[in-house]
Amino acid sequence: MISSTQERVETILQTIDRLGIVKIKHLQNIHHLNYRNACRIISTQLRPYIHETYFHKEKVIYLNKKGREFIASEKNDTTVSYQTLHSLMRNEVYIYFKCPHDWKNEHLLEKNEKALNSFGISFQGLSLSNKKKVICDAIFKRNGYLYLIEVDNERKMIDNKKKIESYREVLPAFKDQTPILYFFTKTESRKKKLTEWLKGIRHEVLTFEEIR
Repeated sequence: MISSTQERVETILQTIDRLGIVKIKHLQNIHHLNYRNACRIISTQLRPYIHETYFHKEKVIYLNKKGREFIASEKNDTTVSYQTLHSLMRNEVYIYFKCPHDWKNEHLLEKNEKALNSFGISFQGLSLSNKKKVICDAIFKRNGYLYLIEVDNERKMIDNKKKIESYREVLPAFKDQTPILYFFTKTESRKKKLTEWLKGIRHEVLTFEEIR
């Protein structure tokens, strides 16, 4: 019989695995822990399975090899990098949406179209295709809607515009799933510009100040 302690440990490790890297406050919010209890669990129960380090003067946690093996994770080792802030901000979005059970990070959306050759001819037995794709920062489904998440941290605005155009090409292939594209950004000026570019796409743009 699995003890309640082991079950809690596995559940928290699965959360860390799903998100990649977390702050203590993320675990507090997701698992309804106070700060003291969260620190106790980390130091006495999770420590064999995790790496702990500091990022921007705040402790962050991610799974070590033993932790990944313990829960049979299929993910590669996480490291602290220039993408860490982006990942931590994405966690804020995960919590904002009340921790969807089917949340997936870095999900590929792909649209396949049959293509003709340069002369406009399709040859029998020859499969030509024009693949259009975009990788969303996260994805989940709720109430018949497909939620697509974009976290605008320090991305150049020209890159945001290009990604929106990629969504514009790909999303018609998913219209039966009623996709809605959410952008989370840092400033009101960015929110205004993103909203303008997203016209014609079912969307919502929020600043991080609005969801905290």
